[in-house]
Amino acid sequence: MAFDPGPVPESHHDMVLGPLVRVIEEACSDAPWALIGANAVRLQGVEATSPNLEFLTTDPALSELSQMLGVPCDWGQGAHLAANRLHFMRHGVPVFVFADPVFHGPYESLVPRDIPSLWDARVRVEVRASNPEMPPAAVLCTPLEWELILAVCLGYNARIDAIRERLRETGYDSRLVVRLLREGHVQPATEEAVWAVLERDG
Repeated sequence: MAFDPGPVPESHHDMVLGPLVRVIEEACSDAPWALIGANAVRLQGVEATSPNLEFLTTDPALSELSQMLGVPCDWGQGAHLAANRLHFMRHGVPVFVFADPVFHGPYESLVPRDIPSLWDARVRVEVRASNPEMPPAAVLCTPLEWELILAVCLGYNARIDAIRERLRETGYDSRLVVRLLREGHVQPATEEAVWAVLERDG
């Protein structure tokens, strides 16, 4: 009898994403939302893995989602992130939804809600549904340019290298990088570090 290891983590995440995104869209209504982190960059061709699915949205949307799911939200603060958040499991996958988070690096903080260009630049990625009769789910992901800036601010070196490799293949939007840096009010040293990553040869 052959052993079936089951779906690989990436395909299992994608299977969960479709129905989950529809719930999040209903809760958010007109409020902005996006998939962030490892799975957001993975859907854009970056080699990255995480057991979690992580989303950004607003406080009112988080409250609505909390009521829909019957799951309480709570305030959480870790080494790099402070936010009102919702945590639940979906078919064995941990899901985190953060409302108006603040990302804390060693030298500065980033507040996505104060960066309009981030929301305007979200990347739409279609994820195939597990049921072939269902249409693909449209997942809105934070762009790689933002994920690179965030990784530099937080000192995530492995993520920096992985995103840079992908951007070397696909190119990057330098005007978007400028807007994200300006609207994020990053320090000059951080701005220089971001451009050094993007412009480094080899």
